[in-house]
Amino acid sequence: MTASSRQLPLASPGCACCAPADTATTNATGSSAGPASTLTLAVEGLTCQGCASRVTKAIHAVDRNAQVDVTLVAHGRSTVTVTSSAPVDTAALQSALAAAGYPGTEA
Repeated sequence: MTASSRQLPLASPGCACCAPADTATTNATGSSAGPASTLTLAVEGLTCQGCASRVTKAIHAVDRNAQVDVTLVAHGRSTVTVTSSAPVDTAALQSALAAAGYPGTEA
């Protein structure tokens, strides 16, 4: 048997988690009942799925049932959209993201 291997692309500067694609999307869905409220944030420094996972975890610490959609933009401002059946607390989410190392502003 011959073993084959595939080389992974190198990580981008500023991110030691894994290599990003030019754009990628990750979703973490929560259950929601009732009308949804949505907040979209522009976030610097998100470059890979590991970063997206940490952002999702930080948001779920504030609202465990929120749906989090992260659109990664390599070398740019990524978009994080939070949808919840409860009112979205912008200040609490921005604080949680900043504490995780990914400050965001309303997009």
